[in-house]
Amino acid sequence: MHHSLQQTTVSTLQQLIDLLLQLETEIYARPLPVLSGGSVGKHVRHIAEFYSCLFSGLDSGIVDYDARQRNLLLENDNRFAVHTLQEIINYIGEIQTDRALSLRALYMADEAMHVPTTLYRELIYNLEHCIHHLATIRIGVSASNSNCLIPPNFGVAPSTLQHRQSICAQ
Repeated sequence: MHHSLQQTTVSTLQQLIDLLLQLETEIYARPLPVLSGGSVGKHVRHIAEFYSCLFSGLDSGIVDYDARQRNLLLENDNRFAVHTLQEIINYIGEIQTDRALSLRALYMADEAMHVPTTLYRELIYNLEHCIHHLATIRIGVSASNSNCLIPPNFGVAPSTLQHRQSICAQ
């Protein structure tokens, strides 16, 4: 696997794990008004289940993000979520090569589309999807009066970080 994609993915998921290890379970599972009644746990579940859909589609060659399990344990138990995210990191570490896949998407009423894609393209998509949800998680944790220390780059896209560095260098 392309080393920088692997490294960025692992470090991003590890940032989430580090946050979850600090976060009280009650706050993790609590519906928050600032998240329109969603919870930090629901966003973590969403991230984890997208990765799970990708990995479970590798045998058939068909990735279907609509086939999520929506496991309530993932959204209510931050320790279980940490364990699941660690398994995802382990799986990412085992990926050696890219391969062709088909993305099944149900965007039209009752009509699934199949779009050609690759494993690496879907890993990039999952990383971007994860970072987007981390930004939302940051908002939720910040509004929850938790004592968690949130890293300054938590939920910030690598391209945004590069842009900020280029502005500072001028």
